[in-house]
Amino acid sequence: MKKTNTIDTKRRAVLQTFAASGISKALISSSPLVAGMLFSRHADAQQGGAPDKSVAIYVPGGGIHDFWAPTGSGATMALGSMSRLYEPVKTECNFLRNMSHPSGGHGVMPLILSGGWNGDTYDVAMGKALGPDKPFTYVNLGVHSNGQGALTREGNTTVPFQDNPFNAFNLLFGDGASTGGNSKNDILNAHVAAANAIRNKLANYEVQRLDQHLDAIADTRRRLDDLSGNTGGCSAAPNASEFALNFTTFTRQAKLQADILVAALACGLTSSCSLAFGNHQSEFSIPELNYTGPYHQSIHGGSNGQANYPFYVEMRAHLGSLTAYVIDALRAQGILDTTVVVEVTDMGHADLHSSEDVPMMIAGGGNYVNRGTTTSGRGYDQRDMLHTAASVCGVNLPYGRVIPDVLT
Repeated sequence: MKKTNTIDTKRRAVLQTFAASGISKALISSSPLVAGMLFSRHADAQQGGAPDKSVAIYVPGGGIHDFWAPTGSGATMALGSMSRLYEPVKTECNFLRNMSHPSGGHGVMPLILSGGWNGDTYDVAMGKALGPDKPFTYVNLGVHSNGQGALTREGNTTVPFQDNPFNAFNLLFGDGASTGGNSKNDILNAHVAAANAIRNKLANYEVQRLDQHLDAIADTRRRLDDLSGNTGGCSAAPNASEFALNFTTFTRQAKLQADILVAALACGLTSSCSLAFGNHQSEFSIPELNYTGPYHQSIHGGSNGQANYPFYVEMRAHLGSLTAYVIDALRAQGILDTTVVVEVTDMGHADLHSSEDVPMMIAGGGNYVNRGTTTSGRGYDQRDMLHTAASVCGVNLPYGRVIPDVLT
């Protein structure tokens, strides 16, 4: 997660425009929420209707083609046992079949969002291209993701995931500290004061949008407090010691991270987010499922030798439901059409560490993406999917090519 630290010529010009309208730099600096909204407002006035937000979701462990690959299109699209929980959002998705990976298996996370081992990864590149003036260039969240590999890289430096939803919330919507600081103060105070200061500068629909943002943040704050046992309303985000981030709450953590991600995009705090469910070793477990062991074990021997891999299927299907939750939350917030979502993974059939028939998906993008269908990706890999998704937003990545039939 990177906060913008420099003010370039373009950003300085925008600030001058705000100043001419009576909105000071100090006011903008006091609240990332208000800053994001104002810069989004300016950007909306400068561009057309092309998607201008990006989300990358990492699901480890690939998938078995015959169990994952959907068939057909539209509302009657048939999903497999591994993809069945995308059902609520399947008409928003383009499922890419028969894709490949240049090096399928464990330990390839640095390649998943990249054209190579060096340089900015996709989420960083999209943030720099789409939101260089946003309070955060990019936001990279995870759920039990640290410890085995990293997905995000800026230049040649890997960037750890922010796995703690409380810290993520505080960094984005609080006082800017990861932990501690003014942790006992109401973290909405600065945002509310700044928001009220600009109300008379906004159109009626913008005031309504601002109030919706504040309500959504307060609701997320309440849910975080409920998880931690703190019922103090909009009090500060608790740190890790106040809420054990263990596997028993894996799914709830994932959904909270998704809600924080969606709020950050909707509030204009960033234009690019990534979210990782675990890491390349798939060491986590999800105890509310029938299979309660480690995901990695469900792939390699955890199905008691059964050829249909029931445990692997159950775990992969559940992870798909978490991606579906992100997509549905973007849709509910009204920003799915202006957001391009990619789901990436590290291999095909994980028990074989296969580089073929790798399950991938693009969602959102409004009328710029063929949705509610499947596309043959034979002869293409994840770099081509990233290039295709970036092109929807008018970004030209230096690697990959457009996959036919994904774009309208």
